[in-house]
Amino acid sequence: MNKSIYISIFGLSLSTINDLKNIIYSHFFNQYQIQWTHITDTRLQLLLINDDFADIDHVEKISKSNIQILKLKKNHDCSGELIDETLYLPVKSPETLYDWIEQALDKVNMAVIAQTASTLGFENEHRVPKKISHQALANAFHKVHEEYAGIRHFVLENNQNIMACFDLKNKEFYQNPEFNFIAEGHFDIVPVNLNTVVQFKKYFQRKELSHGIWQFIWDHAPDHVPNYGNAYKLQHWPQPSLLKQRTELLKISAYLSKGCTVAYIHEKTNISVHTIHRYLYACDIAQMMEEISVTESLDAVAVSVEIQEVSKVRSFFSSLRAKLGL
Repeated sequence: MNKSIYISIFGLSLSTINDLKNIIYSHFFNQYQIQWTHITDTRLQLLLINDDFADIDHVEKISKSNIQILKLKKNHDCSGELIDETLYLPVKSPETLYDWIEQALDKVNMAVIAQTASTLGFENEHRVPKKISHQALANAFHKVHEEYAGIRHFVLENNQNIMACFDLKNKEFYQNPEFNFIAEGHFDIVPVNLNTVVQFKKYFQRKELSHGIWQFIWDHAPDHVPNYGNAYKLQHWPQPSLLKQRTELLKISAYLSKGCTVAYIHEKTNISVHTIHRYLYACDIAQMMEEISVTESLDAVAVSVEIQEVSKVRSFFSSLRAKLGL
């Protein structure tokens, strides 16, 4: 099967776009599976864009990535010429366009190879995925409910790459698995328009919002998070996707479904206190738990049972002493 290439043509008339598509397809269909896509697709490799739109913010942003951009401009005097990454229309002879695409694909492939080698080298050396500080995670999700109150569509960005998107109204969460490991750099959650979310949804699996956020926090939160010193009760059970710690996490869920403290779970299961705090931190960000009074928790029930048992023992010995006349 031929390798796919993702191409977007933006800002031109429909007839011009169709002409360019026919020119490109007729030359490259034997070598590649050509995927015509949109300008915000995270898989985009080649962008052919009307020169009038080359300065918009999104194009400025992706120009710093590995996406190869060719500007198109109508000028009959320079028709077919390529000058400073600008191809002048109409295209009378397509050879110049073919050459640019071949060179652009070489650049894309070389960058991917270099990045893969670098990533493999880094993983072999460290074997530790990058984490986001708990403060950065909490602040980003806090903005969603405070600064952006009333807005429903958001994306999670890392180094200008869209890691995930979510829809507050429909309670949907979609994550790009290619960016499952966080990279060094900036992380943020920002509002987006409906079209960006709709396009993102086409390619990735839906999760219920709170479960998606919980899994994202669990995957990317550091080992050390805020301590949770009170009693808590689950409102919804998380659905962990990885099998490695699934048994431990389900045990934590079972205890918290009744309401208890970290100390109580640790005492009953011997699960690491750090693991329980991380679990509660993910639940807190995903709004899946509530704080309750210790008197309503399993801790209080256990103390009550213990007191009753002690009382029964004392009563037995008191009765025995009375019978023996002691």
